[in-house]
Amino acid sequence: MFGEIDAGDWIMLFVRWAHAIGAVAWIGGSAFFAFVLRPVEKANPELIRPIMRPLGSVYRELVDISVIAIIVTGIVLMFDRLTGDDATAAWFIVLGVKLALALWMFYLVWRFRQSDFDPTAHPKGMVDRLSWLIGYNAMVFIGVVIFLLAAVLRVLFENSISS
Repeated sequence: MFGEIDAGDWIMLFVRWAHAIGAVAWIGGSAFFAFVLRPVEKANPELIRPIMRPLGSVYRELVDISVIAIIVTGIVLMFDRLTGDDATAAWFIVLGVKLALALWMFYLVWRFRQSDFDPTAHPKGMVDRLSWLIGYNAMVFIGVVIFLLAAVLRVLFENSISS
C-alpha cells in the first residue's frame, strides 16, 4: 500500500492536511465565538467579560497561524492542480468563487484588526442589518460556504480524472 506512494504524494498529503486543519481551526474557533461565547456573554455579561480578553488573544494567535497555513498551503494546492491537465472550466469557476470568498474573509479579519474589533460587541442600527455581510458572523457563514466549495472542487477534480 505505502510502496505505491512517492515522496511528492506524501508532501501533497501533508499540504492538504495542513490546509484542512488551518481551515477547521479558524472556522471552528469562529463558530465557538459566535454560537457559544457570544450567547453566554449576552446572558451573563459579568461572568464572561473577564475571560474574553485572554480568550480573544489566544483566538487571535490561532487565526494568525491558521491564515498563514491556509494561504501557504492553498497556493501550493492551487498550483498543483493548475499544473495538471485535469482542471475543467467548472473547476476554475468554483475555484474563483472560493478564492473571492477567502479574500473577503481575510479582508474581514484585517478590518477587525484595524478597528480593534470586539467579537462580543453587538452591532447597532444600519450595521446590524449589514452584519450578516460584513460582521463577525459573516466569517462563520463564508467559512462554511468555502468548505462546501472545497468539496465541490474535489468532486469536480475526481470526475475529470475518472473520465
